[in-house]
Amino acid sequence: MSKRGIEDDDSTYNKKTRHDTNTALDNPDENDQTLHDSKASEQTVNNSKRDNTYYLDTIDRSKLDFDFEKVCSVTLSNVNVYCCLVCGTFLQGRSKSSPAYLHSINSSHRMFLNLHTEKFFILPDNYELSSNIVTRHLDDIRLLLNPRYDSRRIKDLSSKVLKGYDLRNHAYDVGFIGLNNIQNNDYANVIIHALSHIAPIRDFYLGLSLEKNQTEQELVSRKSVLNHNFEILLKKLWSQHLFKNHVSPHEFLQVVSSITSKKFSTTSETSPKDFLAWLLNRLHSDLVKTFARKRSILSKTLQGNVEVITIPIEAKTNEYTLKVDFSIQEEKKSSKKINYWMLSLDLPPDPLFKNSVTGKYGNEIPQVSIFELLKKYDGKQTVQSTSTELRSYKLLEPLPPYIILFYDRGIEEPEKNKRGNPTVVKFPLEIDFSQYLEKPSKSPLNYRLISNIKHESSVGTDIERSIDKEQWSIDLRKSDTDEEWTTIRDLEIEKCNKELMFLSECYLQIWEKC
Repeated sequence: MSKRGIEDDDSTYNKKTRHDTNTALDNPDENDQTLHDSKASEQTVNNSKRDNTYYLDTIDRSKLDFDFEKVCSVTLSNVNVYCCLVCGTFLQGRSKSSPAYLHSINSSHRMFLNLHTEKFFILPDNYELSSNIVTRHLDDIRLLLNPRYDSRRIKDLSSKVLKGYDLRNHAYDVGFIGLNNIQNNDYANVIIHALSHIAPIRDFYLGLSLEKNQTEQELVSRKSVLNHNFEILLKKLWSQHLFKNHVSPHEFLQVVSSITSKKFSTTSETSPKDFLAWLLNRLHSDLVKTFARKRSILSKTLQGNVEVITIPIEAKTNEYTLKVDFSIQEEKKSSKKINYWMLSLDLPPDPLFKNSVTGKYGNEIPQVSIFELLKKYDGKQTVQSTSTELRSYKLLEPLPPYIILFYDRGIEEPEKNKRGNPTVVKFPLEIDFSQYLEKPSKSPLNYRLISNIKHESSVGTDIERSIDKEQWSIDLRKSDTDEEWTTIRDLEIEKCNKELMFLSECYLQIWEKC
């Protein structure tokens, strides 16, 4: 075994914790002459001894990736897991029989980071590096594992686009980075991006790292594994200290897959709307239970109320003509108030006649204005919800700070239409919602678009279109002036032309109160 890093015999094995009495850096008795030499000479000696004693020169930052589940690669345990800073392997324990200890001997890899306590160790010596002089050179690794924020940084995220630089010194826009599509999780990637750009939700999760919120953070990490992992993912999305210009949602989606019994996973496609509805409900319910409150940051930000008026339809058979007559029972109508996370908009039905060869709708794609679709919530338009009842809807005050619109393209029912409804929806970047309230407001209630999730479809080779692949991307507003938009499709990031956004198949939109 190399003697380079072993400075003490076995009798002192369990006593060595290097604080401020480090022999290589801070021992004045052995280095009096060196410490009084020139500044250049001092730096050379200190750097040489630091590298030789603490193995900082063996760390390979390009191998480090903390986006995956923190489990030992040998035992598959998630308890007391360390990361080898030389090769990036996750290994358990520091005892003499542990995988991490054996790895340090067999591979001569000495530097390890505890993924839970964020402490650095040298193995097999079992030294903890706790001197600020040493660990300050490792702060970037800690920030990669667990990004931290202060109040000023969080506030800056809402006012300007910050720049970050990866290991190759390539610039990236903080918050506008790619999410890795592991297999079929692009449906989740767009939802994660959309929620991460809702300022109050983002600020809440990033703010858990503030010292004043330490108690709340401990509660969340202890009582809600989903909220804890969502917090970590959002911190990484908005970090200026990434080693790569993208993030993998693998660890978060592993938790989601476990909770939902693989209903939402990285291996199978599903509807972003279904995932969003489940995620909002689960995050909200966990936070309510954790803090013993009636409302959470999610319900305060996104949840509103709508009045639903139900009118029964009665069917009677005419005894003379034997025809069925339908009558609307206005006197039996009822109303109730319900909460909503998103407002569903019904698109016009598909055209009846298609090209028999291509399956497309002739030379024209159906178009409709968003204002026509929003009439569903003016309280005047009725919608036949079932064969036995009609419904009308009216938005109630106060409207939430953010409104989610869902365009029902029938994608959730592939047995009816494998490709979904292709209707193009024309929309502006700002809408006045005051006309859809139960009591119309005299002053406008303007909302501006901040994100637009789009449905795309790549054609397969099967004539029945059973193997067509769905793809999802998101347009994000990048500036307060609406002048700059960005499109993110997994790891692809490109500039978006705001004038042409309506030409795509919009699926989910988030509108922010001005």
